[in-house]
Amino acid sequence: MRVKRCWVESVFLELFGGVACLDFANTVDGRATAHPEELLHSYADLAAWSAYAGLIDSTTAARLARRGTDADLRSALVLREAVFEVFAAAGRRQPVPAAALAEVQARYAEAMAVARLVRGDDGYDWRFDGDEPGRAWWPVAVSAVRLLTSGPLDRVKACAAEAGCIGLFLDTSKNRSRRWCTMDGCGVDAKIERQASRRRAARGR
Repeated sequence: MRVKRCWVESVFLELFGGVACLDFANTVDGRATAHPEELLHSYADLAAWSAYAGLIDSTTAARLARRGTDADLRSALVLREAVFEVFAAAGRRQPVPAAALAEVQARYAEAMAVARLVRGDDGYDWRFDGDEPGRAWWPVAVSAVRLLTSGPLDRVKACAAEAGCIGLFLDTSKNRSRRWCTMDGCGVDAKIERQASRRRAARGR
């Protein structure tokens, strides 16, 4: 989505992926443009994004930000790129790259090694404790494997914006007709372009 993103009290603006793993993949803005924008420049950015996405609380994010290193950030970004490759391929109904799938599997195994199964309001789920830097991305790995194994994988799509967004999202519309990451971003851009095309065509007649 080629719209200006900014930080507001150390959190990002809109999440549109529908699940944590797709939201994490979308932390590069305008991937297919000439100038993609990296939104995670430091481990502190990663921790803040994780808190914004509801994967950790703000107090934990502050603690992790003091512990995480550039190497921890690079490790998380390797996972992010693998998640993007896996679900971009799935969204286009193409074969999933084996190396990317193996990376997601390895990170999931790493997360599960420290996860605890606990009861919540809606049944049991995995919980992560402690202040290891991986805590900021462990839930992403769980989200990715859950989407791969339990779906709805057939609802994963990439934004159709011609400007090069290719943001990933779950199409939860009843008739599966959603094409844009957000209607007030790429959807508006597409509408404006259609209107401009019609005006150009009318002038040419």
